[in-house]
Amino acid sequence: MKRVVQLKEFCDFLRINKNLIIDNWLSIDEVKNIFAIHELVLSSEDRKVFYEFFDCLIGVMQWDVEISECPVKTKFLQILNKSFFNISELFTLLTCLKNSLTYYFYKEGIFSFVLLDDVEKNFLKISNELFNTYEQIKDKDTDYRADHSNLLNEYKKAVDLSNIVSKTNPKGIITYVNDKFCEVSGYKREELIGRPHNIVRHPTMPSRIYKELWDTIKAKKTWNGLITNIQKDGKSYTVYSTIVPILDIDGDIVEYIAIRHDVTEFEQAKEQLSTLNKAMKHKVDELYSMAQTFEEQASIDVLTGVFNRMKFEEFFDLEFQKAKMQRNQLSIILLDIDNFKSINDTFGHDIGDDVLKVMTKLISQNIRSTDTLSRWGGEEFVILLPGTSLEQAKLVATNLKNVISGYKFDTLNYEVTCSFGVAVCNDSDNKEKLFKRVDTVLYKAKNSGKNIVIAEDEI
Repeated sequence: MKRVVQLKEFCDFLRINKNLIIDNWLSIDEVKNIFAIHELVLSSEDRKVFYEFFDCLIGVMQWDVEISECPVKTKFLQILNKSFFNISELFTLLTCLKNSLTYYFYKEGIFSFVLLDDVEKNFLKISNELFNTYEQIKDKDTDYRADHSNLLNEYKKAVDLSNIVSKTNPKGIITYVNDKFCEVSGYKREELIGRPHNIVRHPTMPSRIYKELWDTIKAKKTWNGLITNIQKDGKSYTVYSTIVPILDIDGDIVEYIAIRHDVTEFEQAKEQLSTLNKAMKHKVDELYSMAQTFEEQASIDVLTGVFNRMKFEEFFDLEFQKAKMQRNQLSIILLDIDNFKSINDTFGHDIGDDVLKVMTKLISQNIRSTDTLSRWGGEEFVILLPGTSLEQAKLVATNLKNVISGYKFDTLNYEVTCSFGVAVCNDSDNKEKLFKRVDTVLYKAKNSGKNIVIAEDEI
């Protein structure tokens, strides 16, 4: 499975695998053939220079240094110059080195379009600098103009091999395209020369992009950016474009040169990745929503809709700890529906369920929002009352007793009553002691005639 890495991690990976990458580079057939033609055999010192040059490239990749700041590049080029390498062969060496990097990029399952884009842009920049430096050190005794012309031709040849190149006049009329341009666009050269460059403009490209482009290059500045073009057969392709205004001796624009890299596959893969990420986010949101629903269902009593016994234990623990830490009072009411078994036996379990639902509603309407009502089990309910004294809790229980006994059930011909036990937390309590006391008090209430409220201070 591929993994996404950042630039620093990628450069660290290059350093760790430096020996493997360079060995792979020097073993590529094109490199070996060039070395053989020039009868170049690297000495141990030469190989050391190659390794130092690779370290320099990693620094440039990581934006730590400029290639112009790497003195070892001159030593590297001098080794090639001694064997009379030409610009085209230098370009081949650099291209093979880039391929060695990308080979290990894919071999290790690294997944990052940004890094691939950085590799492409950095190697173009590095190549420009190395070509210029090589021009300066190559055969200094040769006539400068002739050598310069030859180097420019070699450089043009090298660029044409891997880039989409075109030239236009100041009005945007195409005056030159290379073979790569024809290959990617699907047009023949004669179909392009003399035509406006918008012959390949994709209709979906925003006008503001082209306005920004023209404003920039008319101001005699270089423009860079992504552009989607359209092929002759109607298919689209995406290029990363660098457009440079060319000036005459008076500083006037005489033409524009555009160098492009075909990044269609990268952009399509990024779009697919974006779509996949959106789909995954949607699925995660669904799973999160389902998890929340399951959590709520696990906490709620299905019949009555109030918290169940398990959730009560959580609230009980929380409120008990808060009461101890803040030295606040915490009271608890435990109530039981009187003769509930008789209701089920006489009227059926459906009626019994209705009674439980109505009981829940009556209690909820007559306690505070800060109080917690839970179904303890069967026909028993428990209420936590934070910040409430025993006397205050007893008043709440008495009010509930009166509300419940005064309620007329449509499906029953006699009143439903409840027995209540009330207790309050003291300094020596733990949860178990407190609950055991309120349970004992409720037992006392049920055995004292029912429909009654008894507090722990009354027994």
